[in-house]
Amino acid sequence: MGKGGKGKKVSVPPGSISDEKRTGDPALLLPSSRTSEERVCWRFSHLDLDGPWGLVSLDHERLMALLQDMAKFESQTMHELFHQGEWPGKRHDVHTLPNRVALARLDALGLSDMTQIWKLRIGSAGRLWGFLVGNVFHVVWWDARHEIWPTKR
Repeated sequence: MGKGGKGKKVSVPPGSISDEKRTGDPALLLPSSRTSEERVCWRFSHLDLDGPWGLVSLDHERLMALLQDMAKFESQTMHELFHQGEWPGKRHDVHTLPNRVALARLDALGLSDMTQIWKLRIGSAGRLWGFLVGNVFHVVWWDARHEIWPTKR
């Protein structure tokens, strides 16, 4: 700014945005965006940072592998993920969780009023747990050892 608070004038050519210019329509720029409401997306605001199934214990390599697995799920529709039996996703009623520590963690997180919790199977034992609202998966836990809902072997 110069003396007296007046800035240098910039000459702008007359006219409006060209009809031919792309202005950032996601439907044109992102693959699969036309069907994005049918595909899973992720939220992390309810991630349990202090509990036994947080992401804090993961080393960089394992965290990157988990994120890559989650990105692969983004190519599938919600029907493909959660309505094909137990693979890869399944819903459980919260009150039926057999692990009492998990139920106590939900209470500590202020999520004890949730009625259903969902899991996505990643690998043989790994499970990503969270709440599903529409196509948004709210990640709560990464259970690498299948402790939240152990098998009955």
